[in-house]
Order: sequence, then structure tokens, then C-alpha cells
Amino acid sequence: MTFDNAMQAAARAADSAVWKTVEKFRGGGVFDEPEISTYLISQLDSEMTGRIGGLSWSSTILRNGKGKAGEEKQVGADILLHVSLETPTDKYSKGVLIQAKKAEPYQPVPKAVLDELNDQCRKMLSHSPSAFVMSYSTTGFRTGSATRFSGTQSRDIHRVCTWTSYRFFLELFRCPVGDPRITSGRVKELPVPNVIHLAAEGRLGPG
Repeated sequence: MTFDNAMQAAARAADSAVWKTVEKFRGGGVFDEPEISTYLISQLDSEMTGRIGGLSWSSTILRNGKGKAGEEKQVGADILLHVSLETPTDKYSKGVLIQAKKAEPYQPVPKAVLDELNDQCRKMLSHSPSAFVMSYSTTGFRTGSATRFSGTQSRDIHRVCTWTSYRFFLELFRCPVGDPRITSGRVKELPVPNVIHLAAEGRLGPG
């Protein structure tokens, strides 16, 4: 299996976790952003464990149980996602910061919510350029760059998030997205309420 094939398989697994969360959200099983984020991370933990695309993936959920509200306010993010891979031919370790917002397509959020999001994105970007906004919608989750959100005046958050969840995870896994300065050892430097670590080991065939 090639690197690209393996990363596509991993992205499909992560996307499956997203859609299970969407279904839970749509059915009213989770409602608030923290609940949705926690459920999403638990689904990612489940989907990314075991063999995916010829690689052995494992995940560990790390939580900061003290001063969560203050840490989120300081960092601007509520999810820190870290992923690592090590094979005979490929190795990386990196992470991204994510601020999650509930936003349905074509339904503008209040200006106060957008102003807060602008500020949160600027705070995330002060820590890392690999910062994103994830829109939680009953029609699916989408992701957009915090760089754009740091100054946008569009209150249709969901439409500003131009990447599908599959595209986001594909780019994260195959490498165009992610900050190598964010490692499991840097969690205390970037404390957020929800952190998931994904690790991969295995053998890949020639490209």
C-alpha cells in the first residue's frame, strides 16, 4: 500500500467518526459545543484504533482537568489535535489548534459571536499558524483556516469553512497541514480542554 492510499484510508476512518458525531448531534444526543467536541474525540479515538490503510494506528485522549475555561480563553482553541506517524520511509509528528462553533449553512451567527471568533482565531494564530475553525452543523462538519476567520466579517461561518471533514483529515494525515512544533511534549504549553493523540506505525510500499 502506498503512502497516499494509506492516508486516504485513515482520512476515511476519521471522516466516519465525524459523521457518527453528526448523526448524534442531528438526533439531539449532544447539543452544546463542548459535548459535541467530546463526543467527536471519543469517536475519533474509536475509529483510529487498530489497522487502517496498512498502518497500525493508536490514540490517546489527554484532558486538562484544571482551569479549562481560563486556558481556552488564553489559547483561543478548545481542541488540540496531534498526530504522529513512523514507518521505515516516513516519519512526522505535528498538531493543529481548532476552535469549534455550532453554525448551520445560510444562518448567520450574531455579530457578537463573530467578534469573539475573530479574537479566538487571533489568539490561536499567536501560538501556531496551523489553526482552524470547525463548524458543527446538522448537515455535516466543515473546517476553515483561522487566518481567514481572524478578520472575516461574514457571519455565515459554515460557508466560510470551505473544507469538508474528509479533506481536512486527508491534508492533516498526508502532511500539508500541521505544525511540527506542536508535539505531545508541548501539550502543557498549549493547554486546551480536549486533546487527542493519534500515532501510526507500519510499512508502506513504494510510491
